[in-house]
Amino acid sequence: MKQFWLAIALIFGLVAFSQQAQANTTDDEDTQSYTPSVALLVDYIDTRGDMFGVTIAARHFDPSYADWGYYIGYAWGDKYDIDVPEPGEGYAKEYMWRFGLSYSLTQDLSLYGGATVFVYEENTTDNIVPFIVGAEPVWERDREKVWGAELGIRYTFMEGFVIGAGYDTSAEAAIISIGLTM
Repeated sequence: MKQFWLAIALIFGLVAFSQQAQANTTDDEDTQSYTPSVALLVDYIDTRGDMFGVTIAARHFDPSYADWGYYIGYAWGDKYDIDVPEPGEGYAKEYMWRFGLSYSLTQDLSLYGGATVFVYEENTTDNIVPFIVGAEPVWERDREKVWGAELGIRYTFMEGFVIGAGYDTSAEAAIISIGLTM
């Protein structure tokens, strides 16, 4: 229930904050305060399956909304064994999609927030097979999708490297990112 209220607060905060977004109207439309950039990030998400992913984050490309950016990412985890009664066996996999907006506080420091969908997939079998030549155990798949929100911060240093840290409510996990900006 706590994650639900955190997601609601994040959504209302983003909506309230985005209501303040107005076009940068200057006398010289060719100048903008921030340099456009695209970051390619490698992510680590601290779940049971230790997910790793890739995120692409673009910012400052629209001169009218130079403070804003957007991102999309995908992460996946290794399969790991789960406990099932003997003689059965089972394993689980995890996946996550992330997408949202970022707002630059300075040229190098930005806040990001958005929506995530966390997919948890369990595959189990009881290893009981019928007495038929060539029979195989039947595997059952149970897939659960959980929508959530994330909030974090990214910092660019040494003119090309980006680090980020955030929290995701759907996986209830920290997100650590490191990458390059172009």
